[in-house]
Amino acid sequence: MKKLILVSLFVGLGFVGSAGFVFAFLVPDVEPTLHQSLDELIPASIPGWQSQKVPLSNTPEGVDRVLDVLDLDDVFSREYIKGDTRVMVYAAYWFPGSEPYSSVAIHNPDSCWVIAGWKIEDRESNRRVSLAGVDLKEHEWGIYSKDGSEAHVMFWHLLGGTPNKYIKHMLWTSSGVDSIKRQFYFIFNMYQMGLNLGQDQLFVRISSNKPFAELERSGELREILDHLEALGLERPAESPASGG
Repeated sequence: MKKLILVSLFVGLGFVGSAGFVFAFLVPDVEPTLHQSLDELIPASIPGWQSQKVPLSNTPEGVDRVLDVLDLDDVFSREYIKGDTRVMVYAAYWFPGSEPYSSVAIHNPDSCWVIAGWKIEDRESNRRVSLAGVDLKEHEWGIYSKDGSEAHVMFWHLLGGTPNKYIKHMLWTSSGVDSIKRQFYFIFNMYQMGLNLGQDQLFVRISSNKPFAELERSGELREILDHLEALGLERPAESPASGG
């Protein structure tokens, strides 16, 4: 058993070294897609809504621990309330090349929420829909439940503004082999995306206590999506085909 652990450790260290080499010498430099802080891009208030900042943890020590694990460069976390409607907006940002894609992607509701006791009731990956008149970029969608309450969730992992279509493969189970699995995810990223690994990363999660279809009918979802317009969640309009 000790020999197996040592072999696994050396394999993991080898992948870490390979990842460092790739980022240092092979991944091209790219420009960030965001040029302002998230607090500047997402106003704190929406007309007609109450707004409150949501800490990343219940204690200062917990916040420090979360920030250490995520190693993010910017974060926005706020809840918007109108009557009995509650919508949580969480956005986190990483500068180009600051973190491997897999290190960001594994921290999603399928992993972190489930470990915290939530149950996945329904789930769709790479969903492309138009909601409230907005043609959304491909994203992950799910319904999660805990202690008798439900959360309806949409989340995006944008790489240079483009959705990560492979996030469904990047689950974190909090097991002892996670550190090694994450290195394989890095290799998997190289296999899927080549050396296009230095883009900036934006993780956006919108969660609500009501189904998004209900918020769409009430007009509340459009107010939220308009509020987040600067994050680039809407699919760009396709250019009309030129005539022959």
